[in-house]
Amino acid sequence: MSTTLTTNDAASAEVAVPPAKFTYSTRYVVTSFIIVTLGWCLVNFSNTFQLAVPGMMEEMHYTSTQIGLVASVFSFGGFFSALWLPLVADRHGRKIGMALSVAMAVVFNSMVGLTHSIVALLPLRFLSSHGQTCQWGIGASHLSEIAPARMRGTLLGLMQAGTPLGFFMCAALFTFMMSMGYSWRVFSMTAIVAVLIIIPILFVLQESQQWKAARAEVERMKALGKQTVEDPSQKKVNIRELFKPAYRKNTFIAMTLHSLGAFWAWGNVTWFLVALSQDFGMDAVTRGRMSMLMWGIAVFSYALAGRVGDLIGRRAAMLVFSLLIMCGASTMYFSTAMEVPNVQLLYVATALIGVGVGLHSILIAYSSEIFPTHVRATGTSIAIGIGRLTAVFSMMGLGIVAQQFSPTTAELTAAIGALLMVPTIYIFGTETARRELTDIVS
Repeated sequence: MSTTLTTNDAASAEVAVPPAKFTYSTRYVVTSFIIVTLGWCLVNFSNTFQLAVPGMMEEMHYTSTQIGLVASVFSFGGFFSALWLPLVADRHGRKIGMALSVAMAVVFNSMVGLTHSIVALLPLRFLSSHGQTCQWGIGASHLSEIAPARMRGTLLGLMQAGTPLGFFMCAALFTFMMSMGYSWRVFSMTAIVAVLIIIPILFVLQESQQWKAARAEVERMKALGKQTVEDPSQKKVNIRELFKPAYRKNTFIAMTLHSLGAFWAWGNVTWFLVALSQDFGMDAVTRGRMSMLMWGIAVFSYALAGRVGDLIGRRAAMLVFSLLIMCGASTMYFSTAMEVPNVQLLYVATALIGVGVGLHSILIAYSSEIFPTHVRATGTSIAIGIGRLTAVFSMMGLGIVAQQFSPTTAELTAAIGALLMVPTIYIFGTETARRELTDIVS
């Protein structure tokens, strides 16, 4: 007999219709989980840029400010992608949205190794960020709809463990290739193998019943001629829908959290390895091993954070993991303040940061829970995209901090963003752990 998992549809808060109840077989949930997690993992595996940066700076003589500019363009590309890719997913299916996201990330990341100037590098980072941004929002939206409320955070946390797992795989490949004498250019081109995940996304993954029902309702309203701006009860799949009175508060909360989260996340991804090179004098192989340490720990911390969020609540869990990040970044900073940088302390700092980055597991789970089904992918991705937009300026700022002070100082500054997420969710946000999606949106 097939075991079933039950979840409720996130019906519009403005329509007084009881939400439909959907059931999913365990096989369906497990299959969806594996495919979405692999997509998430391989998009991050393809982001070879982070490990290639030190070698790129050495060969091409890029400055920290220029790398900050590249990071800013990457962030802007993420914002731009949120204006169209998630709408494709909400209108035409999550499968199409995920496949497009993966393709853009993998293809354009693999082309970085062909560049010979900052002018060639900038458009590739702009385009590759489309996948890096929207795969998160679209994949999380799909899984949040099919996961039972009591373990939604756990499943989303396990799925998001694909992020550090992808980075870990990337770091392992980098370490191996550097030890074999390959260049950062050849390493960057290996990202293309991740494109294979598109096959199961398109031909095995099935759309959720929630999405099908929500899409059918939108089409029904169109047929009835109710798709007018004056009719407040209609369901529309567009960005304006997110700013209806019923959804506006959650939209702004998600945008703020992702802005702060992006400041930390991309600051860490950009400057951690540069700090190892410039502040600690580590060679490429050692940097690769340190990256493996951080992301190897993070594989477990992402899953752990999801479970902790289910047990003690999203808000309390966010407090715990943001404090771990701050402790790690502070330890890293103080280790460079010594006459000779303390490498032993650096290992402690790296481990603390590795555990702390599980914070993003909580963030993605939370933001995917607070939007209604018919615009869930759009809302989640727009929030991520707004985070990327603010990072356009903040990454340039961190580049200046790194140039004027040190890359480690930029890392510490970025960690403050993670800490500021805590008062935001405590003051303005509602608790979502163990609640049905319908109750949260209502």
